[in-house]
Amino acid sequence: MPVSIIDSDKDHVGPFNRLSASQVNTWKECPRIWWYQNKLRLKFAQTPPLFLGRAVEECVTRVLLESPGLVAKNAPTTVMSGGADTLLPLYDDEIETDLRNWYSARVEAYWPDICEQMHKEWEANPRKGGNWHDYSMEDYQNMCVTALEMHFEEVLTLQKSISDGELADWRNGKTHQIRSPDRRTQSGTHPLARTGDCHIVEAWEIARPWFVDPDLEQFSQNAIHPEYWFQGEYDMVYRHNSKIKIVDLKASKGVGDRSGNYVEQLKMYAMLWSKTHDGEIPDSLEVWYLGVGKKKKIEVPNIEEIDQIESEIEKLWNSIKGQDVGIEDCPPSPSALRGFSEGGVQIDPPSGIRCDMCEWAKLCPGGSGNDDYPKVESYQPNGQMKSYSLTNIEDLIPRISMHCEIFSITQNGDDPPSILIQKDGGNAFIKIISKQSEGQLTYDEGLQKGDLVRLVNVIPSTNWKGEIELKINPHARLVKADEPEEGDIGLFDFKARWNFSGRVAYTTYKYGIGKSGKPWVRKGLVLLNNNARVTVEGWDNSWPPLYNTLQQGDEIVVLNVSLDAWAVDVKANIEKNSSIYRI
Repeated sequence: MPVSIIDSDKDHVGPFNRLSASQVNTWKECPRIWWYQNKLRLKFAQTPPLFLGRAVEECVTRVLLESPGLVAKNAPTTVMSGGADTLLPLYDDEIETDLRNWYSARVEAYWPDICEQMHKEWEANPRKGGNWHDYSMEDYQNMCVTALEMHFEEVLTLQKSISDGELADWRNGKTHQIRSPDRRTQSGTHPLARTGDCHIVEAWEIARPWFVDPDLEQFSQNAIHPEYWFQGEYDMVYRHNSKIKIVDLKASKGVGDRSGNYVEQLKMYAMLWSKTHDGEIPDSLEVWYLGVGKKKKIEVPNIEEIDQIESEIEKLWNSIKGQDVGIEDCPPSPSALRGFSEGGVQIDPPSGIRCDMCEWAKLCPGGSGNDDYPKVESYQPNGQMKSYSLTNIEDLIPRISMHCEIFSITQNGDDPPSILIQKDGGNAFIKIISKQSEGQLTYDEGLQKGDLVRLVNVIPSTNWKGEIELKINPHARLVKADEPEEGDIGLFDFKARWNFSGRVAYTTYKYGIGKSGKPWVRKGLVLLNNNARVTVEGWDNSWPPLYNTLQQGDEIVVLNVSLDAWAVDVKANIEKNSSIYRI
């Protein structure tokens, strides 16, 4: 099966601690890059091709969901919203005689809205880089058609080569345990089944690969190694003619060093398929370079090579995931650059070294940076009498736990309740940002006035009125409890303002239009030391002019900020009385 269904009670690794092909490849490129991007979770610049690549994949898969025997080429894009079972098969004179016309028209129908949505996502990304208008939307739309041309080759091959037995099985309703997405839920004889030779519409249905369903959450359809330490999400898996072909779609021409990673990724996927299918080895592996319309065949590893790949990945997981690692365990040790021409054809490597093109060169000793992070315990701004004690980034504590009593509660239908708690002679509002986490409510049901409860890992803050708010996000809980537990604090015992220093990794920028129609801008910084990172963010007018001069590698002090958090990421809020200084 292309997707793993696992027993969460036996999963000793957890969904956020597995290795992926991209992490393995990053480690091989340079352990220090892995440290920055995976351990400290620094984000490289989010350029338009990253989003346009996603747009291409979504457009292709939405067309693959459809059938030329059910959907007319000029049908609206909502035609499948009620499922395929509600659609009647087209008459023969309504089916395109050349399916190329059909899928080209379906791409033309889907592409504008998908492209516009990806443009909005890119615009909203605080780490966006590049210029959207430097890229041709027509070129990327053509890549969608190219992908479907390549798929159509698979359809035509199947039509000529399918066995009578496989055709009969399909006509009688036999299917894979995990079906290729087609929006059908009914079983039994397929509504497009015919008699005689395989019709092109039947061939389209049978050849349809398994692919990532565009309506499901990103990275929710992973295949997971039986020992849980590795996962991957296949782009497409063809499963007809008793053959397995794993395909990786790339909205590019295949030029440059990165093409080497695609080869290694597919070999890792071959291992993953084998280990999740009782030793079955895929029959073929291909990268489809949609920018030049070329299929690159990757040599399929044999059983000995598969076992070696598995052993190497398990060893890597044990060394960097199965135990704590520090920056000293991830040295700047870049691999040599690789050369590839169009279509992923290997050529002589380019001149230069990986550090020349590294996003983190000004942080890393391999570039112009260093690992000598200053240990600043206090800071006294020029011209001020006061000296501020500084906290290490890794010691910032945005969450607290406390035992308290519900003073009042108002139910809000399907929305979370409005709750006011009391403790130590004061009150605080509970702000439930996330109603659920991993399918479970973040608060106990049946809460009433007077109940004793524990607030676990909530985030304290104050609103514009100066009132205390305790926020519940996916990593926090409100549970009934008769007694406090060790570590619980009082309502007024949390630290409201923090001071720290760090090295600038990059700046962030977000903007939009508020409900009042007025534009807003939020600027930010991501700072790090040799152990941790923190995001600093605030409204445009809260930042001093110094912000606009900061560059990667600068050392700064941040004073008098409040803390926030999302998941495991700590965020500091620049406010009216906050300040920053370059060291």
